[in-house]
This record gives sequence, C-alpha cells and structure tokens, in this order.
Amino acid sequence: MFSAPNSETACGMFTLPHIISLILCVGAIILCVYLSRSISEKTLLLITRIMCIVYILWEVCKIIFKFIIGDTYLDHWVPLYYCSLFIYALIFLSFGRGRVYKLGEAFACGGCIVSGLAYLIIPATSLMDFPVYHFLSIHSMLFHSSMVYLGIMYIYKHRVGLNKKDYCYYSVFVGAFLLLSLILNSALNQNFMIIKNPVNIPIDFVNKIASSLPWLYTVMAILLYLTVPFFAVKLALFIIKRFKNKHI
Repeated sequence: MFSAPNSETACGMFTLPHIISLILCVGAIILCVYLSRSISEKTLLLITRIMCIVYILWEVCKIIFKFIIGDTYLDHWVPLYYCSLFIYALIFLSFGRGRVYKLGEAFACGGCIVSGLAYLIIPATSLMDFPVYHFLSIHSMLFHSSMVYLGIMYIYKHRVGLNKKDYCYYSVFVGAFLLLSLILNSALNQNFMIIKNPVNIPIDFVNKIASSLPWLYTVMAILLYLTVPFFAVKLALFIIKRFKNKHI
C-alpha cells in the first residue's frame, strides 16, 4: 500500500482493476448525490470544510511520501495541476467571502465535474505507477470522485446556471494558475498543469502535436482548460433543462 513505483505491479489504464474502481467510484458518486439531495446549505458547507481539511492533509502526506521514495521533481509533488485546483477551490468555498467565494464556486461548478470524470476514465498519473490498492491510487480515485460529487451538489443546491459572470470568475481562477504555470515551466523547465507536454494521455494525435509542435500543444491545452470543462457542463445543464421542460 506504500510501496515505491513499480511498472510491473502498477494498475494501468483500462485494466480490470481500473474498470472495477471506476464503476465503484461512479456508483458511490450517484449514491452520495442521491443521499445528499435534501441536505441544508449548512450541511453542504460542513461537507466542503471536511473535504478541505482531509484533502490538504492527504496532499501533505502525498508530498512526504514522494520525498521518502526520492521523487523530488517539482512537478511531481507541487499541487499545480488542473485537478489540484480543487484544493484551492475548497479553501475559497470553505472560508472565502464575496468574490473569493465566487471564484471557488465557479471552479467547483464549471471545472470539477468534467475534469473529475475525465480522470476516473483516464487515470494518467497514480494508477500508471502504483497498484490500485496503493494509498496514492486510492487518494486519486477518491479525490476526483469528490470533485464530481461536490460540483453536482453546488449546481443543484445553489442553482448555478453557469452564466457569463460565472465564466468570468472561472476563467480568472483557472487563468491565474495557467499564467503561474507558464512562468514556472519556462523558468524551471517543469510541466505544471501538463501544458508543456502530455503525460500518459492515450491519444496519438495529441502526442504527435506535442512532439512536433510543442507551442501548439501548449496553446491547445490552455484553450481546453479555459473552455471545455465549463461549457461541457453548461451544455449538459441546457439539455437537462430542455428535457424537463418537454416533460412538463
């Protein structure tokens, strides 16, 4: 459960253990959303704060483990990836007010659902290096499941429609981290936010673009982060609304 990376024992992508863990995580998300459908705003805030504390502590444990096994590369332990932004969003939601709170809410509603599901389907990091029962693999699957769950709950409880103002908050929140990542990647030769090159992404044309035209890959990755997660959820909400109106 706390072993060093080993390609021979790694879970891998689209393997039986991965598929089983994916099914369990999706089932848990559906069950938790169903059981939480009637909770109060106060309870939702409490859940958010518990997640905030738990995942910050877990992130610290993850960093300590990386150093213990000798993996001290900055972009392997610094929480500066798209999904890592969930931690900062949790802080903003738990303790922020006004515009700071809205920044966290915009990311929770507009960024968490798609990115969380994308990782559960394509676990490009922990499961590629560790067995499914490793604490880093368990952390990754629970972390991204929590992203999906909390994103759905904030949309449902707060009736967030993802309008233009929400997108402004979302783009400012994500854009700030993208700008920081661009600076650090250039200055320190890192791959924060995975905008310098793809990591274990099983899409051939993306890997070909990254190897032949790295600047184009960076532009594409930035545009993807700034648009796809937000507008995919917005489209889903639009379809659900139309479906409901037809039935009414």
